[in-house]
Amino acid sequence: MIPEDHLDFLQAVWTRRPRFTYIFLAINIVIFLLMSLAGGTTSEETLMAFGVKSNAQIDQGQLWRFVTPIFIHIGLLHLLFNSYALWMVGPQVEKLYGSERFVILYVVTGVAGVFGSYFYHPQSISAGASGAIFGLFGVLLVFGIRYRRSIPPFFKRAVGTGVLPVILINLVIGFSVQAIDNSAHISGLLAGAVLAGVVPFQRPGEGTHSIFRAVQIASLVIVAACFYEVAANYEGPRLSLRNLSRGLTQVVGTRSSVQEFIDAINEGQKAFDSSAYELDSGRTRALANMRMAVAKSIDQLQNAPSLAAGADELTAQFLRLMQDQYELIQDVERAGTITLAHHQRLKQNMERYEKLMDAFSKWVQADGAKYGIVGPKSR
Repeated sequence: MIPEDHLDFLQAVWTRRPRFTYIFLAINIVIFLLMSLAGGTTSEETLMAFGVKSNAQIDQGQLWRFVTPIFIHIGLLHLLFNSYALWMVGPQVEKLYGSERFVILYVVTGVAGVFGSYFYHPQSISAGASGAIFGLFGVLLVFGIRYRRSIPPFFKRAVGTGVLPVILINLVIGFSVQAIDNSAHISGLLAGAVLAGVVPFQRPGEGTHSIFRAVQIASLVIVAACFYEVAANYEGPRLSLRNLSRGLTQVVGTRSSVQEFIDAINEGQKAFDSSAYELDSGRTRALANMRMAVAKSIDQLQNAPSLAAGADELTAQFLRLMQDQYELIQDVERAGTITLAHHQRLKQNMERYEKLMDAFSKWVQADGAKYGIVGPKSR
């Protein structure tokens, strides 16, 4: 039989709505989608542009990078794991402490996690909500110890020492996997434990003190201001639907969307140069190999990430040129020989190609530095 006061405790606490847990989950997903439109969450250029922790940039005054990484995830698995963890632990903490205090706990422990990564892993970029999530585990750990005499006995199993196995298992995993930044986890965990020792939970029937409400609003304003700085200083790949499918299917790791773009252009150059030389020389023995190389280049150009409007237009022109070159090779294969008409079409394609490469060179000189592109591939 459960005592009436224990039932009152559970009813009062568990009827609170964990709305900010779901708001933070939604923010994580929205940012993930925006990053996918900009080349994907494993693209180094996109990660840097959206505000991951980077010591070099922080040291140059980009202090918003202490906050924005809490809402950024690197790859789909990273987002899924952290979203599941937040969905599991977030409502418990928010129902116990109330929405105002929950926001403070989440943001402060998340920032503490970024600070930990800043000091202990200065050479690497990092991001993720795991510092804040470990902070919430730290809150539950200390909450169960601090209030062990005033909470229902059966409730103690879900808090206090009951969360120790989960914390230890995740820390062991963190130390076992090189890519995981355990300094952020430990820093968030310790910050959550300290805050839980200072910040009281919201007892059943208790109102929210104006101080907590003011600090909650200040925390949300700081988060909004930090992402405003990201938008105001954004110099990453432009947001385009062309990038969405690629971005959503990136699972783990980091790669460069700029490098993918460069590779697509370079492979196109090689395929066109080789096919144009062979056709101009009247050689028809390797037509099948030429056609396959040009077809591969067409696929790469079709899937090239979107960087900027100017680059996209030039890539589209290059794609049309390679498609025309592919059709020319097919016509030569069908004819079995290179006719005068074929030579004329080849000449037109080569003239378009030269103009297009000049245009690419001018774009690189004007805007390439923004994306770390120093110069066109020599040919």
